[in-house]
Amino acid sequence: WIAAGMDRLAVLQLEGVAESGPKLSRIAEVSRLETSFHSLERGMSAFVKYVPRDVVRQMLVGELGLGSHMERRVVTILFIDIAGFSSLSEELNPDPLISLTTEYMQAMCDVIVSHNGTLDKFIGDCIMALWN
Repeated sequence: WIAAGMDRLAVLQLEGVAESGPKLSRIAEVSRLETSFHSLERGMSAFVKYVPRDVVRQMLVGELGLGSHMERRVVTILFIDIAGFSSLSEELNPDPLISLTTEYMQAMCDVIVSHNGTLDKFIGDCIMALWN
C-alpha cells in the first residue's frame, strides 16, 4: 500500500486522498510510516490547489531550484474585472448577481489555469493572475 501510494504521489494523483485515512499496520514502525505518508498526501493535495501542478512536479523532480536561489524573470501579470460591475450590482438582486459573478469567475479561472497561469488573488470582481 505505501509503495503504490508513493508511486501515485510522485505523479500527483491525489484524488480521494482527504476521504481516506491511513491503513495502520500492527508493526509500530510501519504504522508510523503509513500515518506520516497519509499526512504528506493530504499536504500535497492542499498544496496543488494553490500552486500549478506543473510547478509542483518540477519541484518534486528537482528541476526548480529551491531555497535561497533567486533569478530575475520577465512575468506577465493580468488584472481583469467586470466592466460596469458597480452599476450592475446596484441593479440586480443578490441571487442573480452571485450566480453571474460565480459563472464569470469560474470561466476566467479555468482559462487562466488552462494556459498555465497562477491565480494570485481575487479583489472584489477583479482577478489577479500571473505567468512566468
